[in-house]
Amino acid sequence: MTTLQLHGVGVSTVFDLLGKTENDMTYSLGWCLSQVPPFLDSLGMLLGTPHLSEKNVTISLQEYRAGTGITDIEIHARGYVRWIVEAKLGFTIPSMDQLELYARRLHEKQAEDKNAAPKLAVLAQSDRKNEWLQHQLPGSVLGIPLHSVSWREVQTAAKGAEQDASQSGKRLLKQFTSYIGSVASMQNQDSNLVYVVSLSHKTFGGETTFIDVVEKHRKYFHPVGGGPRGWPTEPPNYIAFRYDGALQSIHHIEDDHKIEDLGPFFPNQPSKKREPHVLYDLGPPIRPAKRVPTGANWRSNRVWCFIDTLLTSESVAAAKAVTDERIRRMEE
Repeated sequence: MTTLQLHGVGVSTVFDLLGKTENDMTYSLGWCLSQVPPFLDSLGMLLGTPHLSEKNVTISLQEYRAGTGITDIEIHARGYVRWIVEAKLGFTIPSMDQLELYARRLHEKQAEDKNAAPKLAVLAQSDRKNEWLQHQLPGSVLGIPLHSVSWREVQTAAKGAEQDASQSGKRLLKQFTSYIGSVASMQNQDSNLVYVVSLSHKTFGGETTFIDVVEKHRKYFHPVGGGPRGWPTEPPNYIAFRYDGALQSIHHIEDDHKIEDLGPFFPNQPSKKREPHVLYDLGPPIRPAKRVPTGANWRSNRVWCFIDTLLTSESVAAAKAVTDERIRRMEE
């Protein structure tokens, strides 16, 4: 069997040859939309513009215009619709100033094609219900309708389009969904990796301690992921908690929400707007059958371990060592 590597990293799809930046994802999306009409129609449905493939469509990537910057994707069907799509990797969203620049650009282009309805779209990561993006973005900018679409929705649209695609289109979409899933860190529903975090007896502004959040309310929260702090950008399947020097419980994450105020979720907690956080709803606790000490001077370190290693190892540190070795062998 022949394997392909790029800079020492395995290449699973043709899109991996591009890379894993925002621009790389944008180029990959643009190529698939231009090559697979059912996928273009599926995305059009997400954006409130059905039957796009029946029109004479031009898809433009990285279009520059003085005074209004560079757009990620422009989709124009003469006499029908003109889209500007801003694509982001992670939970980052464009500033209102940037969106207003694009809205003005669309207004200007209406002189070229008055019958093409102008629309804006932001493509980024969101929670499972896409509530995060919808909450963060306005419904319109300078009179231009604004739609929010998550990468997960794009991935689902690509999978759904496979049944109506040609054989070559099916192959392309399978590679694209695999690529997007790896780059955008989509949750793998079959993953048995557990995100292990530490809790303290301290309160966070009210009467509730960080341990109470888990033990009394069966919830957990942390800042929105990405950036240098290392929080996950997508909810893991499982999360575990350690305090008082040992592993205490493992929980399946049932649901997640993006919030900016902890007050409504915990009793006697002052209502105060803060940086965006993700709030998890936790399933019933899985308790280790014996005491599993941390086994390392980690303080507040957060680590990943396979669930079976946490339940069978002599310490969390030992579980992490076994996990790291297993992952190393899997990647060979």
